[in-house]
Amino acid sequence: MHLPTNQKKPFFRSPAGWATLGTVPAIVLGAFLLWPSTTPSHAADAEDASVPDARAKYVNRGLFPSDEPGDEQAKTISGRVYSVDGRPLAGVQVSATSFAIAGNLPTTAASLETDAEGRFEMRLADGTYQIVANKPGFSPSFVPAQTGETVSMLLTQSGRVRGRVLDADRAPIPRFVIDVLTAAPDSFAAPTPLLSKRFEGTDGTFELDQLPGWPVVVRATAVDHAPAFSTPVELASASDTREVELMLGDGCVLEGTVRDGSGNPLPDVFVDAEARFAGGTSEVSMEAASRAESDEQGHFRIEHAPSGKVAVHGYDGEHAPSTVVVDMTGCKLAKPLELVMSAGGSITGVARKGDGSPLPGARLTLMQRAIGYVNTVADEDGEFRFDSIPPGNTLLELVYGHQRTSTAVRVQEGNVTERDITIHPTGKGEIRGRVTAGGTPLAGVKILVATNRGREQGLDIRFPVTDKDGVYKIAGLPEGHYAVNVVTSAKTEGVQVDEGQVAVLDLDIAAPPKESARGEME
Repeated sequence: MHLPTNQKKPFFRSPAGWATLGTVPAIVLGAFLLWPSTTPSHAADAEDASVPDARAKYVNRGLFPSDEPGDEQAKTISGRVYSVDGRPLAGVQVSATSFAIAGNLPTTAASLETDAEGRFEMRLADGTYQIVANKPGFSPSFVPAQTGETVSMLLTQSGRVRGRVLDADRAPIPRFVIDVLTAAPDSFAAPTPLLSKRFEGTDGTFELDQLPGWPVVVRATAVDHAPAFSTPVELASASDTREVELMLGDGCVLEGTVRDGSGNPLPDVFVDAEARFAGGTSEVSMEAASRAESDEQGHFRIEHAPSGKVAVHGYDGEHAPSTVVVDMTGCKLAKPLELVMSAGGSITGVARKGDGSPLPGARLTLMQRAIGYVNTVADEDGEFRFDSIPPGNTLLELVYGHQRTSTAVRVQEGNVTERDITIHPTGKGEIRGRVTAGGTPLAGVKILVATNRGREQGLDIRFPVTDKDGVYKIAGLPEGHYAVNVVTSAKTEGVQVDEGQVAVLDLDIAAPPKESARGEME
């Protein structure tokens, strides 16, 4: 998915239904979630003896470095959860996840319920997290956040998904887990399941009434079976119902050897497997509930891996997170699988203000599926450096007050990529409007305003908040075409801002998307 360059034309197209701007705040711009320890997206966690325990080597780099002992625990993320009619919601389960086990495997850092006024506050180590809000009878909400931020989250009424989970002989599976997943290209951090629910019975049926307003994938997992994934599911309204049938087979046995760059076998490497799918302009990965750890000879074995294209990731804390993509069609490999752990590459640069002066102490975040989040702070000269980054496209984000710049950086193995990043200058344009749900104003809701200023300058992102009457405004905008999104909703529209002019854009999250003259959804 790409935001358009700065030009006057319809803004948004959904690429093959895999990702929409409704998930941009949760994936692209957050640098993009439930239950203790690992997320419960894996069939019967307690019963799965294949999950290794020795993970002490992996370093969660989604936390900011700190020079003060104990200071890493002194931060908070706070917020409020609303229904779409503007009512604060009590008893909403809100969870924060990070990447403590592996860069593509979100794990829960904190979880609590909102109070009578819909408020929550979580004390967390200083870093970047994914926040999910969940309440029975409502769609889940999802947003990334850094410590120190305040977020607002909207829960809508959802349609339903009904289905059956069958084995290869079409017999019902009596015990299984259903997860609701957001699909994202590999240049984004891996989203956590929006919902995870266990089902037991004799007929293999399930029903979900907690689906978000953007396309999602339903995954079924069960002990001694490979996972199954639905095609993208999107419910247009609370009255919609979709039928889904998921068939679980035995899957494949995925064996291989982990080696270093000199060909030596590496023990104690955490290895997991993900299914790969075509998704719009790029492929996407889906965590496939299969994990292992290499032995003294570097050998690993993953049972019940998915067939087809599979991404195999390795983590040991001493090398860059490393990935090899293999084709498991027919459960056969063309040659023995070797996962080579690499040193990766580096990114260096200077964080700058719009006038070109350095930004000392600026907070910078890298995101990519294999690494989750990697955070650092610029020094007194605005200089920053990231090391041990896997080769490929990575998103770099600079945060300064209520403004962000996000840009793509391509990392090459063994090389240092130099890339400065600048907070975009202000202009004389303005956007203002009102956010409602079926005509009812929504107060205290965060709005994302973003435009693409090209490959070198990246995304220019700003975050106004609605007042008690649902009114928002953001001044100081340079001329250009902007996307305006109600954060944690699928509501996004485009608007042109001219120098010295005020553009008015009202957003009703209950209204259907507008249709352009060419019949495309904006």
